[in-house]
Amino acid sequence: MEEEREKICFNCNSYFPDTLNEPTEYGICVNEEVFEPFLDELFENRKSAACRKLVEKRKYTGEKKACDNFDETEKYEIDDDSILGAALSRCIESNKLDTESIEQEIAIEKFNRIDWKSEPVEQFVEQLRSSDPEERDSGITSLAGYISMGNREAFNELFRYFRELSPPVTVAEVHFKLEMLRHLNRPEFRTELIPELIKELYQTESNNTTRQWISGIFNFLELCPVEEVEEPLKKMLKDKRFSYRLKKKMKIILGIESKSSRRMI
Repeated sequence: MEEEREKICFNCNSYFPDTLNEPTEYGICVNEEVFEPFLDELFENRKSAACRKLVEKRKYTGEKKACDNFDETEKYEIDDDSILGAALSRCIESNKLDTESIEQEIAIEKFNRIDWKSEPVEQFVEQLRSSDPEERDSGITSLAGYISMGNREAFNELFRYFRELSPPVTVAEVHFKLEMLRHLNRPEFRTELIPELIKELYQTESNNTTRQWISGIFNFLELCPVEEVEEPLKKMLKDKRFSYRLKKKMKIILGIESKSSRRMI
């Protein structure tokens, strides 16, 4: 059977702690007639001058033996591993036991416990496919955030969208593709991008407008393991479609030439 709680004021529903902002052994009994005119103010505005003066005068330790009107508070335990338990522990450590701080810590704990890697992203895919540029950009930003937290499905969806884009021919398209590549360029997904970017090099016409995009691709390939890019780059070195400057970039990535001999594309 559950052990009966000690009949002291601290365990009574009528006992009101002196403060909620920090641990305290003092409080008041709201059943006292002197508090009757001030009950609403006590519960709604604990810091009012009138309330504080009266509370300071009438407060006493909760260890006092309870009267005949003792109304036992409900006994419950909070699991330290629960969201509330973890939030309360941090509030106690920082000595911030007010309602706002507890609510903030609960929100933070809920956020931290979300498994972002497996969170569904359908709503952002719908935005991504919108004809409204603002909606599309919002979807891209959201998916990029999930990708940064290792969400595979977010990467798949944004990469699928990226592959559907035509090679850039305008400055705006170049900047857009560079931004997309920045979002997709995560170490855990990098290898999967290589074949698509090699294809981009074959399909993108090299000129002053697209030079920045081509440079962006080579900068990406430099980050990849040499064994992953060696075969396609050696094949491109034999292709007459690529200029001397581009082939120089390829040789630097492959380690055939040193970076000291690098030239701007």
